[in-house]
Amino acid sequence: MTIPPSPGKRAATSQAMSPGTAKSTLYLLGAQFLRNLGPLLVLFFLARLTDQATVGIYSLALAIVTPFFVLAQLGMRTVTLTLEPEASFRHYTGVQSGSVALALIAATFFVTLTTPELTVIVLLAGLLKIADAFSDFLSGPLQRHGRSSIVFKASLIAAIAVSVAVGLVLYFTRSLVPTLIVLAGTSLLAAYLLLFRPAERVSHAAEHLVGPRPTASRPEIKRIIAAGLPLGIAMSMMSLISTVPQYVVTANDGPAETARLAVLLYIYALADIVTGVVSQAWIPHAQEQMRTLSTKIPVLSVSLRGSTMWTLIYVPVVVAGLFLSSWLIPIVFGADYTLSVEEAVPLGIAIVLLPAAHFMGTAVAIRNDYLHALTLAFASTALSLGTCLVLIPRLGIAGAFWALVVAVGTRAVIAASIVYLRGRERAK
Repeated sequence: MTIPPSPGKRAATSQAMSPGTAKSTLYLLGAQFLRNLGPLLVLFFLARLTDQATVGIYSLALAIVTPFFVLAQLGMRTVTLTLEPEASFRHYTGVQSGSVALALIAATFFVTLTTPELTVIVLLAGLLKIADAFSDFLSGPLQRHGRSSIVFKASLIAAIAVSVAVGLVLYFTRSLVPTLIVLAGTSLLAAYLLLFRPAERVSHAAEHLVGPRPTASRPEIKRIIAAGLPLGIAMSMMSLISTVPQYVVTANDGPAETARLAVLLYIYALADIVTGVVSQAWIPHAQEQMRTLSTKIPVLSVSLRGSTMWTLIYVPVVVAGLFLSSWLIPIVFGADYTLSVEEAVPLGIAIVLLPAAHFMGTAVAIRNDYLHALTLAFASTALSLGTCLVLIPRLGIAGAFWALVVAVGTRAVIAASIVYLRGRERAK
């Protein structure tokens, strides 16, 4: 039986670890930003060097493959960070390789049946998503073993290399297919050299210190899949919140309007990434606060404090950011890419609701109610999809952003309800 440290010792340990934790958080936040900056630069080059329809086709291809590959990721970064006892790097890699291979086959088969004219483009987009999946997975072992700086440096080098390669090819060819070939090839090479090799070395060194592992592979592989499958299903469902609007907009308004939606969605995506990293970094602090509160449901009280504080921070930042975006986006991407007031209002509301959704969702994880991640995903996605089908034909892109409001708000309310109800049950 392990005796927990005293409050004073816990506080001292927490303070001693804070600088390292803060630095790791900054590295990971920077890496996430850079990983999303690359695709945004690709959109910029396509918008400037091709027409709006080409940008729309590229965005639609990514929207088609994304749910397949988000499911195939199996939340592997989270699994590598939390699975106890830690599994072998070889088994993590084997599970991830098999799942993304199945995703590539499934996505290609699906598009061949539905829109065969996009088969080659979707296949290349799938190869790009394989690179993304491995980049995300490999950051887990590196973070777990205190090498978050490698993740940041790799993301920086990859963003520069991919952007330069794509920019040059697109400048000389003005064609989507060769651009995607170079984009996928460069991304895969960067993931292998900059992340896979370091993660393999670090993991093998750690495994050597632990000592020999059991030789049976099948039980450990089953353990990885059992941990990752619910996460993969939940995250795949959540990905539909941003991809289905692109399908509906394409069907109603054509690929040119899909291109504009894809660019504007990056405003939301950036805020979503920042909020996700902040809420994850907040977990140790929340756990420490929970030990000192005498309320019946301390995790709910702590989560409300965190989400309220960040919501108040977000309000002026979002207002200023939307004003800046409405001015800057047409300058950077061209006159065809605009953000109207009718679109900015629901987009801003969705972003302001993000702290409540992320902090309450994290609270569910803190309570170890992992199965309810599926509840959150299914409920918010179903309501969002229904809103898309009703509002996009009437309001266009503004309708897509109102669907985001429904999805994010629903996730916050349901997560808070789960924490409250489960807390009441355990308090009895």
